[in-house]
Amino acid sequence: MDFQFTAEDQQLRQEVRNFVESEWDAQGIDSFSNSVYSYDVHHVEDDRRIHEYTKKLADRGWYTMHWPEEFGGTGAPLSRQLAYREEAAYRGSPVTTPTFFAHTLMYYGQDWQKEEILGKIASGELINFSQGFSEPNAGADLGSLQTRAVQDGDDWVITGQKIWNTGGHMADIGHYLVRTDPQAPKHRGISYFIVDMHDPGITLRPLFDALGKQRWVEVFLDGARVPSRNLVGELNRGWYAAMTNMSFERSNVEAPSYRLRDLENFLDYAREARFSDGSIILDDPIARHVLADARVLIEIGRMISYQVAWIQSKGEVPAMESAFSKLFHDEMTPNVFGALNRLLREAGIFSVGDPRAPMNGYPQVNSYLSWMNRFAGGGREIELNIIAQRGLGLPR
Repeated sequence: MDFQFTAEDQQLRQEVRNFVESEWDAQGIDSFSNSVYSYDVHHVEDDRRIHEYTKKLADRGWYTMHWPEEFGGTGAPLSRQLAYREEAAYRGSPVTTPTFFAHTLMYYGQDWQKEEILGKIASGELINFSQGFSEPNAGADLGSLQTRAVQDGDDWVITGQKIWNTGGHMADIGHYLVRTDPQAPKHRGISYFIVDMHDPGITLRPLFDALGKQRWVEVFLDGARVPSRNLVGELNRGWYAAMTNMSFERSNVEAPSYRLRDLENFLDYAREARFSDGSIILDDPIARHVLADARVLIEIGRMISYQVAWIQSKGEVPAMESAFSKLFHDEMTPNVFGALNRLLREAGIFSVGDPRAPMNGYPQVNSYLSWMNRFAGGGREIELNIIAQRGLGLPR
């Protein structure tokens, strides 16, 4: 892998920097919203702003520059992709690239799905998707899912329940795993469908996080109808298509840049902020060592992310590498926020909304809510199994 950035890459960084600073107010959304989940899906107005911003990214050709040319991308070299994604994330861009589901459609989608849905994604028209994977009794053990689909003429009728559906209340389209052959082995007999979230057979119930923000919904499917043409990949082999989606979701290419900006914001604060004893935070040698360790973790994450992006740029699915990236970043992110919050000492107990909270409570709230990432998209044990079995060739 060659990580040299060209003069053209550096010029792009400057263009991206100017664009984000002029088109997006990263401070315009409260501190928790602009955190590990990038924005707060609780606010419809925020979602509208992100739609408008995404369309501007698409108009500039940046949004899908990493896509193959056959799907509307530019086939940009790896260094160009990294320059854009890093700079946009560092400047606080709420989005840099399209949904991970787009890559699944490139590999497994029917022709109409590639033409119609990928086209809407590439233009920035379609950015919110409901990912229907987890169920009340099938989270880490996703292969145990029980949501059923039964064929009825040219349609499939779906009955079941999905949970922890991030932003599902903002989505027009969903991509759902359902069991279509209950007699097949565990990971067989599962199919992958595109679902209309406005179908009368779908009911949503909100789920709230510890701050009272609606980030998820519970989805009840009671006779929801899906046309057969909405099947992604082969019937009864949807598990394999969905795992492609998960490999791209776990890549975390932008995460180190977001964390670097968080660290630098804290450094700006710590240069003048004082402990209760009157001493400046950054004058404390222990504090400086803690911050240096955080910077090292972020740089390690950056190198891991580069490897994942390199594999993706070759048109390959980085199953093991993305699992390793997710495992590392799931630990790195809360560890960095936790270190920042501990440096605040007793002031670190104050959270978002409390006028006494340092940095508007940003380090505090993320120090505990970022641990959610250890479960979203596959828990720690799942990632370790993928690394062991697919990466190291160890037995089950």
